[in-house]
Amino acid sequence: MKASSSSSAYTSELSRRVVDLAALVKFRLSATVVLSSVLAYLVALGAGAGISWWAIGVLTGGGFLTTAAANILNEVLEKDYDREMERTRRRPLAEGRMTSSEALLMAGFASIGGISLLALFNPWTAFLGMVSLISYAFVYTPLKRVGPVAVLVGAIPGALPALIGSAAAEGSITALGVTLFTIQFFWQLPHFYAIGYLGFEDYRKAGFKLVPEIGGRVNARLLGRDSLVAAAFLVPLGVLPFALGVTSWWAAVAVTILSLLFCRYAWRFLQTPERSTALRMMFYSFAYLPLVFTIYWAGKMLM
Repeated sequence: MKASSSSSAYTSELSRRVVDLAALVKFRLSATVVLSSVLAYLVALGAGAGISWWAIGVLTGGGFLTTAAANILNEVLEKDYDREMERTRRRPLAEGRMTSSEALLMAGFASIGGISLLALFNPWTAFLGMVSLISYAFVYTPLKRVGPVAVLVGAIPGALPALIGSAAAEGSITALGVTLFTIQFFWQLPHFYAIGYLGFEDYRKAGFKLVPEIGGRVNARLLGRDSLVAAAFLVPLGVLPFALGVTSWWAAVAVTILSLLFCRYAWRFLQTPERSTALRMMFYSFAYLPLVFTIYWAGKMLM
């Protein structure tokens, strides 16, 4: 009976540690970032080149570890502010279930492992991975308490996974890589503006100034305008991979339709800035990027 009780306690403790680790590295966010990098890699593979599962595994591991390191550093720097927000107050660092020293040690090992794996492709992937990590943790994170410019700055490391995936496939920074990076950059703006609108009060408690304000309230009209402008940029950008000869015409048409739908959601948010329209724009944004990159890949395979 005692052995069974000890085993149960060990299993429970192990389960708790796994859950805490997943929260620390922001597992779902990290997995989404890796997905965009892998899809960009597939889009950028040379014509006739076979898919290397070893390369995809290395890119996945390197991207995940690098992103995890950036997220851990972000939580270490923001643990006191996380306690102020409802959605983050139960994170392991905020509640004291894990120490900053433990987290920093994990971030160190994750960054070394991640950058080393990315370096197996070429120097560009390692360099871009390091730029992404440093700019997210040490530039974007402190800027969150300065003003909405943080969102524009944060969109740079947020879009680098597409460029990393492209560089891993092509060996350098190319026009296609810059195009995919730019698409991911502009996609992030309405995506995060919806999140910023929905979580405005929570962010405000912690002193984060991520969206424009007027009279102590979110400036929804300005947020809606900027969301629409960013979504509108995606329309011409979506055609560029076809113009570069990377994908087929029907893929460009499909992406254009998806981009116009994004504009429609942003327009509705601009016209009626409320929780329901922000939620629709946010949920659509979750599907938009993986769909677009997958369509480019399918269009390339079926050319």
